[in-house]
Amino acid sequence: MGNGHNPDPASAAIRVARNCTRCPELVANRQRIVHGYGLNGQAGVAKRVLFVGEAPGYLGGDVTGVPFTRDRSGVRLQRALIELGLSDEEDARVVVPRLRCFVTNVVRCNPPANRTPRRAEIKHCLPYLWQEIDLVQPDIVVPIGNIAAREVFPRLLGRPAMPITHMHACVFDGSSLQVVPMRHPARISNADLDRFVCVMRGLLAEASHTRASGMSR
Repeated sequence: MGNGHNPDPASAAIRVARNCTRCPELVANRQRIVHGYGLNGQAGVAKRVLFVGEAPGYLGGDVTGVPFTRDRSGVRLQRALIELGLSDEEDARVVVPRLRCFVTNVVRCNPPANRTPRRAEIKHCLPYLWQEIDLVQPDIVVPIGNIAAREVFPRLLGRPAMPITHMHACVFDGSSLQVVPMRHPARISNADLDRFVCVMRGLLAEASHTRASGMSR
């Protein structure tokens, strides 16, 4: 299969491998390598938010080249982004959305049968994630699911992650950012999704108020 590229022009600033062959099973299975995408309209953003999932879905990012689009989990996340003002779209089914946040994954290729990525595959891809975080300089990082939380917590907070069911929609403060874990959209209840949106809305509203107060001085 081919190795397509992320359609987001902003990703050109990230020095990432376009034809990686380090994981033979992933190379044989993928349609394309899917790197991070977003921050198309960052001028009015009070806080930079970075969402990081596990890997591209075989009906989602592996088809579109954009993480969390097209498939069920992608559409559910895109709806949440629209509610939070982190997308300029009205339709959550848009496959190349105009995002005011950044979405990415720990692993850049879809694993066979949508299986959980193996440790070696995660290790090969992590440098891309850390480079994206360094470039984006997020104020809030949202690890989606256990795999993302397990990698993000030690790196950004200096502590291990608990199971995602215990951390969903909780706010963890780091020295320069906040981490707000989220259960995977494919497995989350509507009530838990609403709780996450409510917590994030509060954080973003607080940031907007602080920014407006600073500008009025």
